[in-house]
Amino acid sequence: MAITRVHHVGLVNGDLDHAKQILVEGFGLAVDEHRTPLPGGKPGYDGTTILEFPIGELFYEVAKPNDSESEPAKYLASTNGRGGMYYISLASNDMKGDIQGIVDRGGKLQGDWDGAGSVFIDPTTSLGLRIQITPEDNYFVHPYYKGNGNCTGLAHVGIAARNPEESRQFWGHILGLKEDKTEERGKDGPDPKRPPSAADDPVHLLEFPLGGTVIEISH
Repeated sequence: MAITRVHHVGLVNGDLDHAKQILVEGFGLAVDEHRTPLPGGKPGYDGTTILEFPIGELFYEVAKPNDSESEPAKYLASTNGRGGMYYISLASNDMKGDIQGIVDRGGKLQGDWDGAGSVFIDPTTSLGLRIQITPEDNYFVHPYYKGNGNCTGLAHVGIAARNPEESRQFWGHILGLKEDKTEERGKDGPDPKRPPSAADDPVHLLEFPLGGTVIEISH
């Protein structure tokens, strides 16, 4: 049993045409019209309309709320209409085993689970993050929908957190991911042997590799 990769990153945006312009014209991605046909996309969760943009082994799912009362709509309003990353979906090749393990190690689920499909972890046990566990579908996008090839994958998902041990407890213990301790940086503050640089982030970084990308957590 294993959580195998980042399945997709869920974004919320108030204007799908604008999102498409940025991701297609700006970053060279393409809409997966097989799954989310243009121009209208397809109905998504909680009354949203979504477009999917493949990037490497995963995809961006951009959702536009169709009302003002749903949770995605409230999130969009909380960002003054800018939107952003709303949730992270992680693929599992053994849903029952992985979900049972998460619960046994102290995680809680949000709402009732049907025993087979996707489920969210209760944010009270995921450090306030919206984390979805979804069945591995081994979907490989047609090359036509991979865009111009300038962006070939997602190097990492960057998350800001308050405490490294809290992060290790959730990502390492509850989810069962393996930390790459060789990439831990900033634990003891700036290197006194090296002159300070404006590019230095005064943060303690932890990394959890997952498939072809990395969960990078800044404290």
